[in-house]
Amino acid sequence: MTEKALSTKKKVLWWAILGSVSALTGLLAQTLQVPAAWLVGPMLIGIMAALVWPEHPRIPRGGRVASLAVVGGVLAATFTPSVVPLIAANWLPVCLVVSGTLALSLGAGLLLARIASLESRTATLGTLPGAASGMLAMSGPLGADPRLVAVMQYTRVAVVVFSAALVSRFGLVPGTAPQPGSTQGLQSTVSNTPVLFHQAWQTYGLTLAVAALGAWAGTRLRLPAGALMGPLLCGIALEELGVAHLGWPPGVPQVAFLILGLWVGLLFDRTSIRNAGRLFPLVLASAAALTAACAGLGWMLSAFTGIDGLTAYLATTPGGIDSVAIMALGSEAQAPLVLAVQMLRLFAVIIVGAIIGRRWS
Repeated sequence: MTEKALSTKKKVLWWAILGSVSALTGLLAQTLQVPAAWLVGPMLIGIMAALVWPEHPRIPRGGRVASLAVVGGVLAATFTPSVVPLIAANWLPVCLVVSGTLALSLGAGLLLARIASLESRTATLGTLPGAASGMLAMSGPLGADPRLVAVMQYTRVAVVVFSAALVSRFGLVPGTAPQPGSTQGLQSTVSNTPVLFHQAWQTYGLTLAVAALGAWAGTRLRLPAGALMGPLLCGIALEELGVAHLGWPPGVPQVAFLILGLWVGLLFDRTSIRNAGRLFPLVLASAAALTAACAGLGWMLSAFTGIDGLTAYLATTPGGIDSVAIMALGSEAQAPLVLAVQMLRLFAVIIVGAIIGRRWS
């Protein structure tokens, strides 16, 4: 057997074992009523596997794009028109919270640069919230260290996911009670509201088409998180026009969450952590402090608008948008409202990143 064939066989065996263990972990986390169990469980497995085998394969880009498209369809199915007037009625607090999150992130970056003697470009791009892949892509051309930006961005994502799971599971937000993991947004049943397409197979087929075309259009148009945003926007339009209620067959959303969890976990490896060296504890502390500060903004949003505490917490937590959206779907939070505020901040981060990048270049 050739060396190439052995390498291929090794990769196949790796993915088979990793997928099986991740599925069992996701099922166990669901049994233990961990919110977003199919994201959190596989992410833990991915981190452990990445540290054990530094030369591990990564999730292919096509797998992540397909998973984001599935999540976009799930989110579109949960959209409620009442979200728009709610944000419009509270536009000032929402804008202040979005601006506050950006200010806290930039402040954390500047403080980290000073304490750790870190180059300011690297620190700034590493702490801007909610657009991890975009900041990573910008880091090289702007003269920042891509390795440190990756460690900072994905450490924050991991901290956000773990903290959100703990907060929603044990009711750590004022005004909320401990709650079991919810299956909201994961059901495949079709609503009884009259629509043009009402058969289950028609719904699944249309959802697949919306996900595929939306992901293609979103990436071609270079929308922020285009593979997620494209299907989401197309799905919302179809829902509002009364064409169909989107839905996936049982198990499809869970597989998508599993892939995204593994994708985040496998971004960590011994090489990247070794490259970060003494900075990693500071990066971890910075991510935790930023998450806690954004939780304070969430409390203020809840106090001034009447939005429930868990929804406000998830809406203001510092990204990424795909992970937070899944956390909202796996809890009792208002997922459409969480997504709407996160989308506003995501666009703000992209604009700020572009302005800073233009100034640097």
